[in-house]
Amino acid sequence: MKKSSAFLLIAIFIVLVSVIVVTLVLATHTASPSSLKFTDPRTQLSFTLTPPDNNSHSYAISFPTITQDDGTAITFSSSDLTNVVSSRSVTITANNVNYGKLSPGKNYNGNIILLDSNNNSDTLTVPLSFVGSFCKQGEKGADLEVTKVDIDNSDGDDDEWSPLDEIEIKVEVSNEGDEKIKEINVELGLFDSDGKNIIKDMENLDAEEIDLGSIKDDDEDTAVFNFKVPADFEDGDYKLVVKAFSKDLREENLCTARSTDLDNEFFQLIDGAREDNEEKHIVLDNIKVSPSPAQCGERIQITGELVNIGDADYEDQVKVTLSNTELELNLEQIVRENFDQGDSEMVDFEFDVPQQIEEKSYVLDFVTYYDYDEDDNTYDIHSEDTFTTSIKIAGNCEREVKNVQITAQLDSETPQAVAGKQVIVNSVLKNTGDVETVYTVSVFGNSQWSVLNSVDPQIFTLAPGESKDVSIVLTVNEDAEGENEFTIKASYNGQETEQKVALSIASSYNKDVQLTPFLETIRANWFIYLIILVNIILIIAIILVIRSMVSPRSL
Repeated sequence: MKKSSAFLLIAIFIVLVSVIVVTLVLATHTASPSSLKFTDPRTQLSFTLTPPDNNSHSYAISFPTITQDDGTAITFSSSDLTNVVSSRSVTITANNVNYGKLSPGKNYNGNIILLDSNNNSDTLTVPLSFVGSFCKQGEKGADLEVTKVDIDNSDGDDDEWSPLDEIEIKVEVSNEGDEKIKEINVELGLFDSDGKNIIKDMENLDAEEIDLGSIKDDDEDTAVFNFKVPADFEDGDYKLVVKAFSKDLREENLCTARSTDLDNEFFQLIDGAREDNEEKHIVLDNIKVSPSPAQCGERIQITGELVNIGDADYEDQVKVTLSNTELELNLEQIVRENFDQGDSEMVDFEFDVPQQIEEKSYVLDFVTYYDYDEDDNTYDIHSEDTFTTSIKIAGNCEREVKNVQITAQLDSETPQAVAGKQVIVNSVLKNTGDVETVYTVSVFGNSQWSVLNSVDPQIFTLAPGESKDVSIVLTVNEDAEGENEFTIKASYNGQETEQKVALSIASSYNKDVQLTPFLETIRANWFIYLIILVNIILIIAIILVIRSMVSPRSL
């Protein structure tokens, strides 16, 4: 039992010693914050230094070598680092720094090394960095402020740009001073990871600098930049920069590059990303039509730029097609092989405008095909989107005339419309145009007084000047009477021609109603039949008289 207690005490002692040793080993010097970031116009930053114990420590400090773009070096100094017993605030001062000599997108990094004089093996590393100013000599003056920066990407993601995205950037600048500021300019920059300003590479950018003129005190104005992201835009991080300055007071005296909308920084981090949807890799851009508008019979030339905005290379040929049904267009053009990321190639199409077409605007559709299979002579991928442009045709057109004339009359079998009976209407359609045309005949407007039985024929083709007889059979309602009408309609090539037909409906009890042939004969020869009837009556009367004369008289 005693041996067991002794072993237990020894084990506890070993554990306690181990904890103390580990604690001593893990104890270290700390800095809070753990890194320093200098931004314009800061020249001093501080951190809290905490030694690993309550003993007195003194530190030797060494600074990195950071060279500005003009070749001059930034020098540093610090507050006292001797007899540090507990946490102490340490101030680092950057001397000879000119933020205007530091490119906004470029990294200027280094490490501060603190060496504990009590133990030469104990060191503390504090990283530091500088962020360059877009103002030539750093921010100067307080009267001018960039108060708002709005980014609008037509593709939907304002902070992620892909090739050919259309970007609109609005920069709001305010005058915070008490006097009007003249000749205020707003400048835009886009810096890559190497610190190169690539804003000039943007397509359709009218100007990288916009003159807002004067801004009164306590007033603001907005500069609007529009551009298209270039086809060879690479993946990576970019810094969008804006600054406002006065040319009247000179930039070195009044310049601001900060925005309250951007976390008090002068740049917005942009993620450059190429298209990863393979059905959107090859697109047609910058489509131009010449001449526009164009006349009938004129030759049209269409140019466009075929661009690989995707994240893949294509070794085989690429094809683009042009189509329009009304103009009877179905053209294609094959583009060279080895169509890599960022590559572009101009394509062009030519065609003659038909002489006999309608004067209006026509939409032209383009589709791209790629990932070519040489064995099958097919393309495995075609563009998800159809690229379109419009062309206006006006002048010198000999438009085809398509028209029809409609006439109608009652058929001889039914010379009058009678309630409760069928009536046949014979209609004649004549092609009065100058081209062969297909017509479709229909009847409407009769449902209140009759039922349509048939239209024969209903669809037919007529050459110019040719006519066609159409039979229309209606059953007149029992209670129909008086004047009624219906409409015959001919439809053809998106056009319609209508002809109203009026009918006078007779009652089935009307004296004028058409009789049977027998009654019609009697009505036509009534005088003869009347003489016959009188003769019959006379004969009967004579027979009766004779009979009465020869009959014996009763006594």
